[in-house]
Amino acid sequence: MAGRPLTNLSVEEWIEYAFDRPVGTVEKVWYRQDYDWWDPKPCQAVAYLTQLFESSGELLEHYTAGEIGQGLWYLIDNSCGGYCRFLIDGSVPIEARVACIEAMQSLFARLFQPRCAPILSHMGEPGGDKLNGVCYMWWDIIPLAANSKPRQPDPIHEASLGVMRATLRLPNPACQESALHGLGHWARAYPEFTATTIDAYLAANPKLRPELVRYAQAARSGCVQ
Repeated sequence: MAGRPLTNLSVEEWIEYAFDRPVGTVEKVWYRQDYDWWDPKPCQAVAYLTQLFESSGELLEHYTAGEIGQGLWYLIDNSCGGYCRFLIDGSVPIEARVACIEAMQSLFARLFQPRCAPILSHMGEPGGDKLNGVCYMWWDIIPLAANSKPRQPDPIHEASLGVMRATLRLPNPACQESALHGLGHWARAYPEFTATTIDAYLAANPKLRPELVRYAQAARSGCVQ
């Protein structure tokens, strides 16, 4: 990374920085080349991410699915930009970090729900794109994994699980699959929550595709990749 740090971007400039990019392959994507990188203070990063998640439908409406998927992957994956690492940064007030995670519910409802193709990514079904890819992998690549349940309630964990549960209520199967994927990864730490949430989901949706039912049952046991 041979570029220069960018520290004074407005929200609008930051969105253009992250999303107004040519869509590239994994090897040739822009953030794996020499580029100027966003270097925010932790509180600023969380505030900008919160605004993006809350208003993604409007803020990103002029970008293509490929541009959005690529930009979101850059923002949340620790091997790329990794700005969601600030969600576990104790220097940021817990209220701000929780609000950012809760704003992801709007991201799923206002961006992924209307714009993702209604396909199942874990089966490699055709018709998906980079937006489907980041939707499916959201809880896999974001640095919020719960390897064990803490003795005291964790507001970050509670907010994350709440978003997954809410996402299961969205009609797009791509969103439901994303939530199941996340719950599957959190099942070891939160087996009771995962089981009751997925059982309620299955009971409320008796006409699900058999492939999605099987995926839900696998997630209930923590058997997802």
